[in-house]
Amino acid sequence: MQQKTTSLTLKSYLDLHQLLELYKGTHEKNRLFALAEKEANPVELLLLWLKKNLYRVTTELNSSKYLHYLTFFSSMFGFLVLILGFSTGAVLLSYSGSEPVNVIYLLLVMVALPLLSMLLSLFTMFMGNLGVQLFSHFSPLYYLEKMVKFLPFAKNIDFSSLPFSMALSKWIFLQRVQLFSFLFSLGIFLSLVLMIISKDIAFGWSTTLQIDAKSFQTLLATLAFPWKELVPSAVPSLELVELSHYFRLGEHLDINMIENADKLGAWWKFLAMATLTYSILLRLIFWIVTHYGFKQQLKKELFTLEGVSTLLKEFRTPYVSTQAQREEVHLDVAVKERDIVESSLENRYHILLGWNFSQEQLLLIGDTLDVYTSKKLVIGGKNSFSEDQKIINSLKKEILIYVKAWEPPTMDFMDDLVDILARKEVKKVDIAPLGISTNQYKSKREDVEVWLRKLETIDSEKLEVIDV
Repeated sequence: MQQKTTSLTLKSYLDLHQLLELYKGTHEKNRLFALAEKEANPVELLLLWLKKNLYRVTTELNSSKYLHYLTFFSSMFGFLVLILGFSTGAVLLSYSGSEPVNVIYLLLVMVALPLLSMLLSLFTMFMGNLGVQLFSHFSPLYYLEKMVKFLPFAKNIDFSSLPFSMALSKWIFLQRVQLFSFLFSLGIFLSLVLMIISKDIAFGWSTTLQIDAKSFQTLLATLAFPWKELVPSAVPSLELVELSHYFRLGEHLDINMIENADKLGAWWKFLAMATLTYSILLRLIFWIVTHYGFKQQLKKELFTLEGVSTLLKEFRTPYVSTQAQREEVHLDVAVKERDIVESSLENRYHILLGWNFSQEQLLLIGDTLDVYTSKKLVIGGKNSFSEDQKIINSLKKEILIYVKAWEPPTMDFMDDLVDILARKEVKKVDIAPLGISTNQYKSKREDVEVWLRKLETIDSEKLEVIDV
């Protein structure tokens, strides 16, 4: 069985907006669609309705143009920030042998800068539209997007016609920030790994601030808390911190550092784990959070699209308004009197047959009359003789047959009815002559009498006629 693909995406959101500008369907078709799908989730119903009717949009889809622009922009800028991250790492890790690579510089780029960026992202999530307007101006992404819009292919998109509110634009922007920041950090991490493999680098730390080795080691141990149990060797010891502390006094390094230069390379484990934890893994978590926020906002925006509320109302509301339930009037079809049954139609029948009806019509009739059965089958009409016989041979228990009241009984119908009544497994057969849909399927009295006169020729205790 083929599964339905009903996942809400930016493409389906844009497609639904474009489709609703051209076509909204009719109440009858929309209600019939909802009955046929039997989906309780409004989002799934909307997406299935979109899938069924999208062919009505004959022009190029706005989603195709926008997503082409978005893919090009993301690919181009993503590649650039990956190269930029790799180059930044290579510059920071450049080692000539005259002095060690300063760990402070690396920590600022590998830990402090990502944490600051994620803090601003968190601030933007909870500060609404004002927060994104403030944060965006600190991001190169904002200015690059402005420039990309001047490219020829971007001019084909009317951005003002896209249904992007400030809230939705915020989450799209935050998602891109997390993605590009992740790629930048990944470039730095790859550069670190490559440089460590290909070169023998000595690390040290130096700062103008009055920080002693013990305080600095405490700070580093705090940063290493997430992995200290998993990779204890990636936590710098106090001995390593003291040994790698150097000062810019003159052109020569401390003789103690030179003698222990082989030990100074042990910093790479801490730097690799810090980058992996704070720049990559934590950024992935932020991307998941922003992606979830984007999905939730997209769902909210879906219900605010013009025409969606009307469409959902037509999905829920029966095409022909139902009236209060009233007692059924059972008309005797045999010479002797019969008792009038006063129970509701609902859940009384095992199988429902529609003579010369379609499955779609049976759905609408059932929705209007509140008649629901486990099986709804069509007989007569376009069915072949063998198809009808196969259905008749499967019937059992209580049967309800819908017929068109304005059409007199045919010999084909009478023959099939006799075959149905002849089955021992069939306990009861009710015939319900129906009127037209615009009259809530109420039949005219004279039409019902035509059916009564014809059915009086069949003498069966199982048979009754119901005037609905």
